[in-house]
Amino acid sequence: MNSFYKIISFILVFALTAPCLIAFSKTDASAYPGRVPVIVVYGEDTPLGIKQADGSFKPVDAEIDVEKVKHAFLDDPDIIIRASLTQDWTEVCDIITELLIDTYKDIALDENGEPKNGTESTMTYNKKALKTAFTNPNSNIFAYGFNYDWRLDPYENMEKLRTYIEDVLEATGSEKYALYGRCEGACLEATYYDIYKDDRITDIILSHSGLHGMPPIGEAFSGNLTVNADSVERFVYEYDMGINYKVSDGITLTDDLIRQILKILVDIYGLDMFCWVTTNAYQHIYDYITPRVLKHCFGSFPGYWAMCEDKYYEDAKKVVFAGEEEKYANFIKKIDHYHYTIMTRAGEILKEASDNGIKISSIVKYGNQQCPGIEDSNALSDQLVKVSQASLGAYTCGNDTYFSESYVKSETAKGNGKYISPDLKINASTCMFPDTTWFVKNVAHKLNPMPVNELVFAIVNREDATVDTYEEYPQFLYYDDENDRLVPLDPKVHKVKSDEFNEKIADTPIRKIKIIFKPLFDFITILVKIFGVQPRAGH
Repeated sequence: MNSFYKIISFILVFALTAPCLIAFSKTDASAYPGRVPVIVVYGEDTPLGIKQADGSFKPVDAEIDVEKVKHAFLDDPDIIIRASLTQDWTEVCDIITELLIDTYKDIALDENGEPKNGTESTMTYNKKALKTAFTNPNSNIFAYGFNYDWRLDPYENMEKLRTYIEDVLEATGSEKYALYGRCEGACLEATYYDIYKDDRITDIILSHSGLHGMPPIGEAFSGNLTVNADSVERFVYEYDMGINYKVSDGITLTDDLIRQILKILVDIYGLDMFCWVTTNAYQHIYDYITPRVLKHCFGSFPGYWAMCEDKYYEDAKKVVFAGEEEKYANFIKKIDHYHYTIMTRAGEILKEASDNGIKISSIVKYGNQQCPGIEDSNALSDQLVKVSQASLGAYTCGNDTYFSESYVKSETAKGNGKYISPDLKINASTCMFPDTTWFVKNVAHKLNPMPVNELVFAIVNREDATVDTYEEYPQFLYYDDENDRLVPLDPKVHKVKSDEFNEKIADTPIRKIKIIFKPLFDFITILVKIFGVQPRAGH
């Protein structure tokens, strides 16, 4: 029964929290010789804690109180029914607000974007261990990993990163080093280079980079939500939740049963209508929840604001800080500084580094449905970051489309044929650094398997390494998770669940007929929105 309650809890806070609760894990691997030490700047990896007198840390984290969710909703299911019938969602909003604030109470930052209860990153290291790691052939290939308080503004982590780098260089005796940033770590990489202009850097490698933004953050902060039936169905098709809940003696709710039900609902527009109602209601209640909640949970993290896309940024500030701009003046000044110094200049910063002899490379993951609720939910992504963003400009198809034969012929005639992915999804010729951008299919954002780590070292170990250097590492790769290896992408053999969905479900006759009637459905929903009952929230 606990698993069922956890699923309910997840659903209740998904629109606000799911994109940002995903931990970006790191993976250990065997030794791999490096030309220079590779300093990994992780994403949201470091546990947080409160330092104790003996030097140990008391761990703190954001944890959903399943029992509170159960009592709030399952003990009184009429709450949802009343809200649906009256379209007054105030009571529901109040409950969600209380639950979210309680969930984040131990790690939320104050109005200045600073820890308010002594919490900090639990990372520790010593110089002796750094030296041993460099000379030990059995060391982890990521012997030098920099963890930090990912809640803080990237600038506030620069002094610690600088000290760590100097300690690594002293311990190893190396005069050069490479930086490898993952997710939010890419934001720190760009900030570090912009401040120090360190000519000892040989490589800057970005992996599933949040440097140009992460759509779930920008859209959640700015109050945008568009729940699309196709994206919900695709997400459920891809994601195994491990549901096995006995509803009655003859019915057991499983992942497969849910997928079958969703397929029928989508075929008859049932899920489309539900998603439209959800979107319409959400847009009306979001303004009631957001200013009360985000400042007390993940919206209090300047580190997350660093990954708020430029197109959402100003609207997000108006939504979150409405009426309290003076109280949060220092916070706003802090996030503005990063946004307008680093994010909006990211391309310029990387171009300058490249012009100064630093090799800029990107590793881009894809093959996963973007989180439902995102405006561009059909974009090719790793669940959280769009391929076009992480690759610094690759032109891509959506999840359900492919490049046409005429497009491929046209690009080939221009000399760009080699940059077209074998699965006809990506044109790498439009990347900022097309010859040092690798694409790995079948790796979700939070996963960092060992073979991808080895690709990093292959890139660093050759000063002039490009997508044409290694036969085993061409531009387009596939992660064979069964055998834990990277292989050249072969679209006839290497299929992800999104490909299976396109072949088995999206390409059925009833879906093709449904497309014809989509404009009529959209027109009807517009009329209902104009003349129908409007949801309410607030007093």
